[in-house]
Amino acid sequence: MSEKNFYAVYGKGGSGKSFVISNLSNSAARIQKRVLQIGCDPKHDSTVILFNGVNLPTLLEYWAELQEESDEVDATPKIEDIVFKSRGVYGLEIGGPEVAIGCGGRGISLGFELLEKMGLYKWDFDYVFLDFLGDVVCGGFGVPISKSIAKSIILVAGNDHQSLYVANNICHAVSSFAQLGGKSRIMGMIINKDDGTGYAEQFCQRTEIPVLAKIPNNPEVAKLNAAFQLISDIAPYDQIFQDIVKQLPTRQGVLPKPMDFEQFSRIYRDVPQIKLDRVTQSELFTR
Repeated sequence: MSEKNFYAVYGKGGSGKSFVISNLSNSAARIQKRVLQIGCDPKHDSTVILFNGVNLPTLLEYWAELQEESDEVDATPKIEDIVFKSRGVYGLEIGGPEVAIGCGGRGISLGFELLEKMGLYKWDFDYVFLDFLGDVVCGGFGVPISKSIAKSIILVAGNDHQSLYVANNICHAVSSFAQLGGKSRIMGMIINKDDGTGYAEQFCQRTEIPVLAKIPNNPEVAKLNAAFQLISDIAPYDQIFQDIVKQLPTRQGVLPKPMDFEQFSRIYRDVPQIKLDRVTQSELFTR
């Protein structure tokens, strides 16, 4: 399987990233493409909509069980224990530690080490979508970028400040690793829950990344998502996702131009020049 088949999709939690990816996977399967969707989030809910609301057993859960039951130091799960199929899409969840126990980023790194042992890069798929939480900036969640596992990065964001802030962070990561020889590039942004305010489009113009598609902010879409129903089977959304899937193999990624915080803030407002009022040490102890 070519490294070009890997697409790491990043977005802020709650941006609708997993919903968008699941619809991309479904669209690719509808045109007879072999698709693997890998959830790379401790919540392990990337593929839930594809499996009618069912959370899949995770790679790290089975790995932990094997460590308890097996005498083998490097025991790895079997493929049939962690990879499942629905609607023509193959689904896999890496998983992670319980809340406040362990490191989610380290779990992701371990997950890819295990998948490599299981032959991930030799599996035969036309598209591999890696669903990554973008809020966390530690090295574990940046593995596809730092190790150039995914040459193609797709951003999912709305017009809100926080999701675009996350997108800007990912642009920084891609730009920084490119200076060290990294080969990951930004394919573009899918603007989700588009309310017409245009902030996401301004962001794309300033960072010089393309807009792949705009999914309108429609209450009906939110209802379908909550009911674990895909929209890529329904017009006009089916055409939106088909267009994205078909253009990915031929689209060239770009090196983004991330903004510093002041530049980023100007998308939403004019930033005034304010002189900071410095505090002396004595003030902290004097009433």
